[in-house]
Amino acid sequence: MAYALFASRKLVLDGQLNNAQLQQTQRSNEQYNLATRNQNLQQQLTSMNVSQSGELAELYEQLSNASNTDERNSINAQIQQKELEYEQEIDDINRSIYEISIKENAIEMEVKRLDTQVTALQQQLQAVEEAEGAGIQRATPKYGGIQ
Repeated sequence: MAYALFASRKLVLDGQLNNAQLQQTQRSNEQYNLATRNQNLQQQLTSMNVSQSGELAELYEQLSNASNTDERNSINAQIQQKELEYEQEIDDINRSIYEISIKENAIEMEVKRLDTQVTALQQQLQAVEEAEGAGIQRATPKYGGIQ
C-alpha cells in the first residue's frame, strides 16, 4: 500500500518536473530568440545611422554646390524630409528594442521562477525516493519473513 502511494507521488512529481523543465526550455528558447532579434535591431540601427549619414552628407554637398535659390530650397526640403524619415525609422527601431527588453525581463523573471520550481520539485522527488527506499528496506524484513 505504501509503495503504491510512493509510486503515485513519484509519478505526479515526475510529471510536474517534466512540465516545468519543458517550460524552462521554451522560455530559454524565447530568451534566445528575443536576444537575437534585439541584436539584429541594434545592428540595423547602426547600419542605418551610417547609411543615413552618407545620404545626408551627399545632400549637404549638393546644397553647398547649389547655384541658385530654387535649387537650394529644393535640396533643403529633401534634407528635411530625409531627416524626418530617418527620425521615424530610428524611433520605430528604438521602440521595438524597448518592447523586446520588456519581454526579455518578463521571461527572465519567469525563468528564475521556473528554476526555483524545478529545484523544489527535484528535492521533493528525491525526498520521496529516499522515503520510499527507507520504507522498502524496513518493510522487506518484516513482510519477507526475515527478522
